[in-house]
Amino acid sequence: MEPQTPTNSQPVLYETLTLNPISLPSSPTAEYPPSNQSPVEPYTVFRNEISLSAENTITVDSAAPDYFSLDVNEPDEPVVIRAPVSAWDEPEPKTPGPADEPRLENKWWFRGNSRFQSPMLQLHKEIVDFCDFLSPTPEEQAARDAAVHSVFDVIKYIWPACRPEVFGSFRTGLYLPTSDIDVVILESGIKNPQTGLYALSRALSQRGIAKMMQVIAKARVPIIKFVEKKSGVAFDISFDVDNGPKAAEFIKEAVLKWPQLRPLCLILKVFLQQRDLNEVYSGGIGSYALLSMIIAMLQNLSESRAYLEHNLGMLLVHFFDFYGRKLNTVDVGVSCKERGTFFLKSSKGFSNKGRPFLISIEDPQTPDNDIGKNSFNYIQVSFRDGSFDPE
Repeated sequence: MEPQTPTNSQPVLYETLTLNPISLPSSPTAEYPPSNQSPVEPYTVFRNEISLSAENTITVDSAAPDYFSLDVNEPDEPVVIRAPVSAWDEPEPKTPGPADEPRLENKWWFRGNSRFQSPMLQLHKEIVDFCDFLSPTPEEQAARDAAVHSVFDVIKYIWPACRPEVFGSFRTGLYLPTSDIDVVILESGIKNPQTGLYALSRALSQRGIAKMMQVIAKARVPIIKFVEKKSGVAFDISFDVDNGPKAAEFIKEAVLKWPQLRPLCLILKVFLQQRDLNEVYSGGIGSYALLSMIIAMLQNLSESRAYLEHNLGMLLVHFFDFYGRKLNTVDVGVSCKERGTFFLKSSKGFSNKGRPFLISIEDPQTPDNDIGKNSFNYIQVSFRDGSFDPE
């Protein structure tokens, strides 16, 4: 539904859902600035809001029932938790199909064993099945582990006292089947990372375990890229940059705190990858920024509701609606650090006069770093209606 032009001074917020929509407080403001900072000037979080005076109207009854566990390893026959009878609470019809069909032999990721009148419940089930489909098999996990061990052997052979560490999506468990493995070599003792990268390139060639090698020596963070031959898994290796492992630990803690984070992250990663908008160097949204956006959304919902929504379909549509339609990215930035979900971009020096539409995302590990500043194609994604927006 398109926003309506207000006829009075009250803010007008629209919702795109027709089934128990998730709502934010109708007038979000920076209510709780850090104690060591002075309050900032009022700002508008939503694009279509003209006032900051309305009260929070969220109620517990607006939550959608949690029909499924968020565990992607749930059985094919989910246990339905009986909620109070409503217009859309109907028995689950079964679709006929072959019994005990092996999952790995099924070319379709959606099991197709359930169908609901509610599109949000159906979407939730599809997300759960899709995340199960994306999750690695024991054999795939073992192949990646063996590839890491093989590469680490070469690294330790060159620098016995160094400390190689995996970070990124492989460490957090949020990787797709096509994701590469990020490694940083710490405490190597080398003074020039470029020299170390070329030495590692030669050693990998001599061992015969890598192909398609590329040393990118002049990047802001010099790296070597290659594919491990046996597993076919791509690697990115850098030197002495410890913010990656720190960020990975932060994400792992967030995944434990927010069970909804993993399925939402995986589905949105695929959404961006399909549109070639998942790489920061091409103006897309990187995994770390995406995770920060999801955490900020979940955090905001938990602050504004008696309990957090568990229906993944509702949360996914809310993510698209919030970041694609409502958020005032010209003036407002997003943070998942502590309780501060929103902040005025100008207060942190994140405003860009040449590209005012850029989304600003505070780095939870380094608050003065804007991890959204290079996502100049954000306006192409826009997350509007969950589809590519060419404007």
